[in-house]
Amino acid sequence: MDYSKAAVVVCLTLIIVIGFNIILYVSATRDKSAGTIELLRRASQRARHPWEKEDNDLEELSRIASKLRNQIPGEEDQS
Repeated sequence: MDYSKAAVVVCLTLIIVIGFNIILYVSATRDKSAGTIELLRRASQRARHPWEKEDNDLEELSRIASKLRNQIPGEEDQS
């Protein structure tokens, strides 16, 4: 096993983990704790329903297209 490559991987992993912990610590110690809580709430909501915004947009598009089809008199469905 090549120990130099393993050492590089371990060092990069440690740097990433320590950097992430620093970011969490800084965001937790700021005065904007309500903003952090709101950010975490939105992230958890997005994780539960990852396509919610796209689904809502497609539903609105479908509703508008249906409304337009109903407004055109005498047009037959071409499909």
